[in-house]
Amino acid sequence: MRTERHGVHHHLPPPGGWRRHVARLPVTLFRVGLGPVLGRRLLLLHHTDRADGHLHHTVLEVIAYDAERGCWILAAPADAPWYLDLRAAPLTTVQVGNHHYAVTAHFPDADEAAEIVTRYVTGGPRRARRACPSGRLAENASARASGRTGNLPTFVRLDVALGQRLP
Repeated sequence: MRTERHGVHHHLPPPGGWRRHVARLPVTLFRVGLGPVLGRRLLLLHHTDRADGHLHHTVLEVIAYDAERGCWILAAPADAPWYLDLRAAPLTTVQVGNHHYAVTAHFPDADEAAEIVTRYVTGGPRRARRACPSGRLAENASARASGRTGNLPTFVRLDVALGQRLP
């Protein structure tokens, strides 16, 4: 089934009924102050809808965190509504645990994305499969290193604004 939301074609419709409540449970946990229960691998992204300007909240898995540079790296499908919203308005906030951070979204080019993939794949094949469920993350990293082209996942780097204390 192919649907269109916000001018983007999606293959699966959003969940409805009880599935929607289960899918939105992590957002509820962040809102009631139980963000630390979810650990540091998840963050709550506050993003402004590019079409109507409403504020939305999405829980995302962190691919990598660099405390030295003060940034989180996320993998995204190129047609994800939150990704397209960040492309339109890159200044936003995230919540990790019970702490909020002002961030700026940056979108790495192909070479930087290949470097991210290479670093991520060195963490082991399980980690690579978790980042890209189709299992093509490791294949694309090796293809990029050998000069062949592959479809790399789209990455977003969220850089923390200066002067904020990091976790």
